[in-house]
Amino acid sequence: MAGPGQIPGRYNLIIKGEYDAFDHQIPVEEFLQRLKNDDVPNKVSVVGLAAAFQDGDLAVNLAQEMDSRANDLEYQSPTIQFIVDGSFHRNGKTYDLRDGDELHSLQEVFGPQLERKESGDWLVAPF
Repeated sequence: MAGPGQIPGRYNLIIKGEYDAFDHQIPVEEFLQRLKNDDVPNKVSVVGLAAAFQDGDLAVNLAQEMDSRANDLEYQSPTIQFIVDGSFHRNGKTYDLRDGDELHSLQEVFGPQLERKESGDWLVAPF
């Protein structure tokens, strides 16, 4: 059975230090490249999501590639964690990432189907 923050076949968004992360950690830029190359590891933690929002083009490119690779990822069913610094902030029916004084809409990258798990410091989204 999968542990908290480690559901296969879904994007798991966890706050740094709250749940166990995988040893294999890569920056968002490398994850984006691996998506393009159809070379996503079976278990991986992605770091640097807040920085991707600050570089707006990176967040847009990431969202587009994640959307275009969704069917492949569903078939392969890897376990992908996004480890974030900061906290999650509910905004209506979706969530924002609070990074210092800034709020970044997680819906821009993960779509509207974000779902809160456990005590609120873990989100999941379908591929």
